[in-house]
Amino acid sequence: MKLKSFKTLLFVFALVSTTNISATNLQPVTDILKKSPTTNVDGINYKLDFKKKEAKVIAGKNLYSGEIVIPDKFTQDSITYYVEEIDDNAFKGSTSLTRITIPNSVTKIGSSAFEDCTSLEEITIPETVREIKSGTFSGCSSLKTVNLHNDITSIGQGAFKKCTSLEEITIPEDITSLPYNLFLGCSSLRIINLPSGLEKIGYSCFQDCSSLEEIEIPNSVKAIGWVAFKNCTSLKSFSFTTSMDNIANSIFEGCSSLKEVNITNSIKGIDHDAFKGCASLDSIYIPNSVRSMASSVFEDCHNLAIVNIPNGIKSISSKIFKNCTALAKIDIPYSVKEIESDAFNGCSSLGIIDLPSSVEEIGGGAFDDCHSLNTVIVRSGKPVKIKKSSFSKSMQKEGVFYVPIATVYRSDPKSAWSKVYNIKNLNDRTR
Repeated sequence: MKLKSFKTLLFVFALVSTTNISATNLQPVTDILKKSPTTNVDGINYKLDFKKKEAKVIAGKNLYSGEIVIPDKFTQDSITYYVEEIDDNAFKGSTSLTRITIPNSVTKIGSSAFEDCTSLEEITIPETVREIKSGTFSGCSSLKTVNLHNDITSIGQGAFKKCTSLEEITIPEDITSLPYNLFLGCSSLRIINLPSGLEKIGYSCFQDCSSLEEIEIPNSVKAIGWVAFKNCTSLKSFSFTTSMDNIANSIFEGCSSLKEVNITNSIKGIDHDAFKGCASLDSIYIPNSVRSMASSVFEDCHNLAIVNIPNGIKSISSKIFKNCTALAKIDIPYSVKEIESDAFNGCSSLGIIDLPSSVEEIGGGAFDDCHSLNTVIVRSGKPVKIKKSSFSKSMQKEGVFYVPIATVYRSDPKSAWSKVYNIKNLNDRTR
């Protein structure tokens, strides 16, 4: 019995001793596996990767300031770490950061890495970096010079948004798409060199670039997103490519200096507000390839005097020529069946309208506030459906309406035509 107890005690002691030794040996390894060590070397914060011997520049408790030179490597605790990455938001909000040098060891710069670094004036992207992430330099209001090498293959949305001091930039040749908001609010941007293989310009890409006077679009571009050039108030001319089939909505809205526009025969549709507020646009030719024009396309184009409605258009959309105060004459093609509400509202120079026999309906306010309008020719034998507000009250009382047979247009006392004072037979006009 005593021998058995001794053996049992000896086994327990051996087991405890082995367990303690194992725990002692494994503890450092466990710590290493669980821990995500960070360090600060010469004022730069890093996250370390023991296994790969790599370091990532990260944000710290304090914002960066002055001139920062990121080394390609450093040694700590006898281990050499290679700096290969700048983390997301690493320098974000460092408003006193004036200059930064990025070594060729860095292969990745994270999203918003330099966002709102308002004192940063110049940046050179090392040739090892292939991608500019979203928001990388957004809000860098002092940034004047950006050096992008030709091996960059991708640029993220809003990368240079509100870089209000940026005047010129060349996009690398391998870039095929410019994302949305890329240069939104770059109010000093005057020169933009686009690559020959570019295929797409995203929405709001150049919105509010108020210093941009001209831009050459490569013929490879197949699509330009909505509001892409909205409020580019210095833009004077623009030519669409033969690769495009649509003009997006509000693409040139508020481009008050835009005077010359070339619409190619490849364009099939123009979306709403496309040229709204282009006050300097005095003439434009729309090819017959265009089969649809949405609402307010030329609204508030106060100097627009010469414009055509292409053959094949079935409906003249609402507000399409609203407040085009210089428009004195417009030819309506025989394909048009409807003139929608407020289509010509405020066209104060319009003196005569000739409606082809295809027109079946005119919406409310379509010719309201057309102060010079005194003659309307209606060629449909069947009374065109109108509303009481289709024509202004002064036009209904003082203007002359020529129709095929006046008695037919007066036959229905409930029709809005009963409010029109002067309806005459079309033959009376030709005598």
